[in-house]
Amino acid sequence: MQSSSYVAVDIYRAKATETRQAAWNYKGLEIIALPQIHEFVADLVKQNVPKGASILDLGAGSGAMCLRLQDMGFKAAGGDIVAENFRLHGKADFHLVNINEPLASELESRFDGVLAMELIEHLENPRHLIRECFKALKPGGLFVVTTPNIASSISIAQYIRTGEFRWFAPENYKRDGHISPIPLGTLRRAFREAGFEEPVIQSISPLSFPGLRWWKMRAVAALIRAIPGHTKEQGDIIVASARKPASRA
Repeated sequence: MQSSSYVAVDIYRAKATETRQAAWNYKGLEIIALPQIHEFVADLVKQNVPKGASILDLGAGSGAMCLRLQDMGFKAAGGDIVAENFRLHGKADFHLVNINEPLASELESRFDGVLAMELIEHLENPRHLIRECFKALKPGGLFVVTTPNIASSISIAQYIRTGEFRWFAPENYKRDGHISPIPLGTLRRAFREAGFEEPVIQSISPLSFPGLRWWKMRAVAALIRAIPGHTKEQGDIIVASARKPASRA
């Protein structure tokens, strides 16, 4: 898919040729994210979307989430810019998409749920993703997006020390294609501006990495958490969900 927009795909194209089973997988299909994200989002869908509903997983990768959703009784479809890495061709619908660009008109008002897990930080225009997902949903449909939590005290402490948020260091830019950190206030406003109902913001995956053993980092993070009004969402990953109003086309 040709486009003038920037999106890092080399690492994901390389995965299409790998034959060994990934350490993080669902029934042999690689989970290209923290497994807790897939588990949490799957439970969120189960609680908020009726069984048998149609769900579009954008940034579908190998199709691990699509297979999980199928096993839960949903009609799952995948969308990705790297078609060769999707392993469920013939078993689940697949749409070749570059979400930096508009979605095909055939996808408008088609789905009861749209998922964008660990995708928005890869895009030049995060608001564009949210608007396009709004279009793809049926009235009353559920949208779920996950992204690294740059508002956590540890991420802010890392920024103070290095000038880079957690998950947005130069190696994350080059290797993973993380180009757009999203502040929580910006995410909330973008949901509202796209037409969604008020989003529910949660965080998951408590932080655990070698840098946390450095007492100065822990001390700075503790001071940040003590600031009045600092977010209570301290997990490594933000999960934002909202519905398209039932009355909106």
